[in-house]
Amino acid sequence: MNRHEFFLHAITGISALLFSRSMAGCSDSADQPPAPGLDFMLNLSDQINQSLAVVGGYVITNGVLVAHTSGGEFVAVSAKCTHEGTLLVYKPTENQFYCPLDLSRFSVTGAVVSGPATQPLNRYKVTTLNGANSLRVAG
Repeated sequence: MNRHEFFLHAITGISALLFSRSMAGCSDSADQPPAPGLDFMLNLSDQINQSLAVVGGYVITNGVLVAHTSGGEFVAVSAKCTHEGTLLVYKPTENQFYCPLDLSRFSVTGAVVSGPATQPLNRYKVTTLNGANSLRVAG
């Protein structure tokens, strides 16, 4: 390898490393894992949480997926699939959480319904407050 090829490979490698590290700051709060001692409030009248007003709606925030299930209750689970870490979606017609990448399915209790995931989702306690206008998610 001559000097020119060496520097070309070195600069390419360093650039890739710096670019990947700089992109780490671009993730949003939905991508972050839930914090230990999780405890936060959701105001259902806030625009960002409006989907929770209807049965079947859900939001992802603070690394948690909060869904208004087909049974009419609010459920909160970890937002990422335990197999590959992909963000989950709530499927109200099946009343299950679904991974669009590996097709794993989880019940509203967080239990694995079908894999390849083998580990359950973390489930968090949801309390309705202020005459059902706010939710407290803790765990």
